[in-house]
Amino acid sequence: MKLHRVIAKMFGYELVKRRKHPTSNSHMINLINRRKIDIVLDVGANKGQFGLKLRSEGYRGEIHSFEPVSKTFEELSQVCLNDKKWSSYNLAMGSVSGEESIHITESSDLSSFLVPNDCGKEKYEKIKVLQTEKVDIRTISNYVTTKIANFAKRNILLKMDTQGYDLEVFAGAADALGHIDCILSEISVIPIYAKMPHYLDSLRIYEEAGFVVTGLYPISRKDDFSVVEMDCFMINSKKHIKV
Repeated sequence: MKLHRVIAKMFGYELVKRRKHPTSNSHMINLINRRKIDIVLDVGANKGQFGLKLRSEGYRGEIHSFEPVSKTFEELSQVCLNDKKWSSYNLAMGSVSGEESIHITESSDLSSFLVPNDCGKEKYEKIKVLQTEKVDIRTISNYVTTKIANFAKRNILLKMDTQGYDLEVFAGAADALGHIDCILSEISVIPIYAKMPHYLDSLRIYEEAGFVVTGLYPISRKDDFSVVEMDCFMINSKKHIKV
């Protein structure tokens, strides 16, 4: 074993090649570069963590972040304030435009339109619902076709992290799927909210729409190592990019 790998192992790390054995972050940027992504739709932006990750990985294209909870949105708007290519909107995305109550939890990144179930309460101490708030909902189809200039010539990554609401967001993107190159969805092996779709149902719907998996990365586990949720990266097999 090479010395640098031995040293890394001593400190609890493992060195891997970013292209051959990519982590979630390196797979993401590899995908962005290969598919020539120039717009990211960041649905469920919370406080801007995903946008900051994109910037730290070298992505310099446009980011459009959507966060429905007003207090959380205030923090998001400050994070991207000085980034001219990063816009933020106090909106949720869903299957239809309208208004709905969202459950605001103790930890802002667990807020959801769905109610936490027993598994969620057992896994996450801060999933406790503190209050609800009426929020505005729009659709990806409407946003892409009316707000993005020359959208048919752009390469779009749709990122969804909505605590069980991703399929609703995806349903609202139906008329724009031909213009979306990649999706990143948080899928659930063990649902933590009532009526949260199982990952097999999510994958079936995405695949029926023409998307194929490029990477699955566990993001949370139970104490016995069983996977709770995964980040799922997919590409649109019907939309070809010259590489």
